[in-house]
Amino acid sequence: MDKIKMAACGIDCGECASYKVTMNQDLEAAKLIVEWYRNQGWIGQDEEAKAVLKKNPLCMGCWDSTEECFFKCGCYMKKCCIEKKIDHCGKCNDFPCKHYMEFASGHEVHKKAMSNILQMRRTVKNT
Repeated sequence: MDKIKMAACGIDCGECASYKVTMNQDLEAAKLIVEWYRNQGWIGQDEEAKAVLKKNPLCMGCWDSTEECFFKCGCYMKKCCIEKKIDHCGKCNDFPCKHYMEFASGHEVHKKAMSNILQMRRTVKNT
């Protein structure tokens, strides 16, 4: 696996639209999350991708969050990893927990996150 900047849940930040928008002002990535932002009430129903770009900083990565982070890092998995003093869910003895399974059953990015975690666990066992 290529070295990735990984969130607690296993998401490769480099594949995350919110991270791409923050770090690169990536308009194409912003287009991918417009509907989600509308549904969350973060932008108006008539606003487009440029409105998403104006919301910076959206996400600087799970472990590089600041007070200015748009999401305020309310992620259950990140909080759990901090409490257990581990770098990511793959290092947890309870992996995959109920919360993680609910997360991983959703969006394709979340399924890929689980794949990242499983691959890291296999790599560690083989070393």
